[in-house]
Amino acid sequence: MAIKRICIMGGGNGGFAAAADLTQRGYEITLYEDPKFAASIAGIAESKTIVLKEKGETIGSVKLHKVTTDLADALSDVDLIMPISPAFAQETVAKTLTPHLRDGMIIFLCPGSCGGGLVYAKIFHDAGVHNKVKICEISTLPYATRKDGDAVNIMLRTPVLWFAAFPAKYTQELFELVDPLFPGITPMTDVLETALNNGNIDSHPTPVVLNAGKIDHLKPGEVHYHYKDGISPAVAQVVEKVSRERMAVCEALGYKPIHILERLAVTGYCPPAEDLYTAYRGSVGIFMDISGPNDLSGRYLTEDAPCSLVFCANLARALGVKTPLMDSVTYLASALRNEDYWVTGRTLEKVGLEGMTGPEMRQFVMEGYKD
Repeated sequence: MAIKRICIMGGGNGGFAAAADLTQRGYEITLYEDPKFAASIAGIAESKTIVLKEKGETIGSVKLHKVTTDLADALSDVDLIMPISPAFAQETVAKTLTPHLRDGMIIFLCPGSCGGGLVYAKIFHDAGVHNKVKICEISTLPYATRKDGDAVNIMLRTPVLWFAAFPAKYTQELFELVDPLFPGITPMTDVLETALNNGNIDSHPTPVVLNAGKIDHLKPGEVHYHYKDGISPAVAQVVEKVSRERMAVCEALGYKPIHILERLAVTGYCPPAEDLYTAYRGSVGIFMDISGPNDLSGRYLTEDAPCSLVFCANLARALGVKTPLMDSVTYLASALRNEDYWVTGRTLEKVGLEGMTGPEMRQFVMEGYKD
C-alpha cells in the first residue's frame, strides 16, 4: 500500500507547513482543526490555499484537497492520519479520535515529542480500540517553520527525523510506508529512544525559567528571542548539564546517548561547534530568528516542562538515575505557573509505564499491550 491521502490534524505552524509541502509534492491533503480552534484555519477555510515560502522566498500557492472542522468527514477516505499538535494536546486529540477509529488505520505523530505514541496507545487501550490501529512517530517536527495568515515559511527541512512505531515490532513495516513522506526518516529502537532524543527536553524549559524575570517584565510590543537573548554562555552551560542528565537516562535504558551538540548538528539546526553557546549562535536564519516566548504562558514552558522534563525525570526516578537539574527546573516552572507539573504533567501512569523496571519498559515498547 502506498500513502496518497493524508489527514493532517492541527492548523498550527507545523500543520500548515506539512499540508502545503505535501500537497505540492502530490499528496491529497485534508487539513482538520478542532472546532474550538477554527480561527487557526479561518483564513483558508474557503480558498483552501496556502502560500508556501522557503527561507523567506515564495515558492507558490498550493490548494489543499479539503479544509474542515468535521472530523468524521476528514477521516472518511484517508490512508494516513497525521496529528501535528503540541504535546499538551495529545491526550485530547487521541480521545477525539477514539470513536472514529476503524480497523487498519495508521496514525503517524509528527511529532511524538516525549511519549506521545505511548499516550495515544494507552488512551486507545483503555477504550478497547487499540487493536484497530498502528501508531508511529518521529521525535520532532519535520520543519522549523512559522505561519503568517494564509502563508507559511519553512526555515529548515529537518534532515534527520528519528522514527519508531508502538509497538516497535511494527517499526520496519511502518517505516517502509511513511518513508517517502520525509526523506530524513531514520528508524530508532523504539518510542522511548525517540522520546529521549527530543530536543525540547534540553533546549526549552531551562532558558525560560532562567529568563523568567525578563520575560515577565516585557512591555507591550517588546519581543524576547529565546535563543538569541535568553541563552547566554552561562545559561548554555546549564542546558548542557540538563542534556547530560537526559543522556544518563538513555544509558540506563540501554540506548546510545546522543549529546545535544551532536543532535543539533545532525538535525540541521546548528553548525558543528565546540560548545553549546557557539552552536546556538551559529544557527543563523533558524534559532537566531525565532522570537518568543513573550510571556510565561508560552509553550516552551507550559508544554515542555510538564510534558518533556516531567516525562524524562519520572523515567529517571523509576530507573534510579539522579536528575537534580531537571527536578529543580520542574519545581521552579511549577511555581512560576502556580501548577504542580509533577501531578498534571506526563507521569508514567499516563503513558502506561507505571511500576515497570527498565527491562520491562523495553519489553513493553517492543511488544505492546497483551490484551
